[in-house]
Amino acid sequence: MAQAFSQRPHPKRVLFITDFYQEEVLLGVVEHAREAGWELISNMRFHGMFPSESEADGLLVTAVGPRVRQWMRKWSNTAVVQIGGPVSDWPYPSVDVDYEAAARQAARHLLELGHVHHAFYSLINGDEVRLMRAAFQSELAQVDLSAHHLDFQALHGARVLEVPREERLRWLAQELGTLKKPLAVMGDDDRRALELMAACEMAGLRVPEDVAIVGCENRNIEALMAPVPLSSVDTNWRRAGREAAVLLDRLMHGEKVDPPRLLVPPRGVMARASTATFVTDSKGITRALLHIRENFPQPIRLTGLARTAGMGERQFRDEFKRLVGRGPRAEIHRARLACAARLLRDTDLKLDAIAVESGLGTARKLCEVFAETHEMTPTAWRHQARQS
Repeated sequence: MAQAFSQRPHPKRVLFITDFYQEEVLLGVVEHAREAGWELISNMRFHGMFPSESEADGLLVTAVGPRVRQWMRKWSNTAVVQIGGPVSDWPYPSVDVDYEAAARQAARHLLELGHVHHAFYSLINGDEVRLMRAAFQSELAQVDLSAHHLDFQALHGARVLEVPREERLRWLAQELGTLKKPLAVMGDDDRRALELMAACEMAGLRVPEDVAIVGCENRNIEALMAPVPLSSVDTNWRRAGREAAVLLDRLMHGEKVDPPRLLVPPRGVMARASTATFVTDSKGITRALLHIRENFPQPIRLTGLARTAGMGERQFRDEFKRLVGRGPRAEIHRARLACAARLLRDTDLKLDAIAVESGLGTARKLCEVFAETHEMTPTAWRHQARQS
């Protein structure tokens, strides 16, 4: 037995080093570490202390401040992959999420809700935030719209982090009060989105009726803290963690890595109550559309929707298609399909349960819809979505 034990291959030892911990990143790393049989040391996330190990086959590193960068100097001969934006003077490959694509998705989501007046809120205008704002503006510019920049750093410069949060919220409430309503705002991350909500409360503005808010990164803690369930772009940090682990595995086995920086696309906007509105010139059509979005799992009759809109059935169909861009039946189908896709991706519910929850009725109908829309079964779509 002792001889058999000694012949087992030694597992790769990997240290997880971070000064900006995100749980989703580590979960993605763990997915690959289990498959690869690594010895993963991730204790730094508990207490911020560097690991005591003096030897390792590879390092996965998130470095924001100088402390981690200085510690890394003694690991010059070890395989390293950085997670997050690359440090300019580091030779290591990096894996990051695509913030530009995230901002574009947020802009498209707000445009689909019919919004004309937009803003972008940021606290510190680093490289990533500048790219996000430019992408957000670029997406709006395609339909001849623009976004007001709620730029707190422009007022305070390098002292921006020294200003008390309450002062920042008062400024933000005043600024929001001066902008045209209904307004749609993107925060550069979910923490800024929570500040937008707090400022709206100060200013007596309703979310989402007066101000629709979308954040970025879809963080669980911020989502739970939000007084109104927060819509947010899921930047897919979990996949970034998994891709970084795969990349490190290749380096530890002597492969060359190309390209030196990998960008992971976002999963999309996780739409919740903070953007659960629609802006049209017709209050009746808006009421009908919101009724669909709140009640799509139930049977919905066209006559009832027309009554909700205060219109005759024919006028309702014509006005709905003109203002929304698709007919009411197509909107009901779209809402049910989106719900089914979300449940397939984010839960382990069986197909029968998903069909009922989404309003599609039966597993057979669910399969028919996915075959027609995605040219694959719901089970195949679920597997593909979870790998992306």
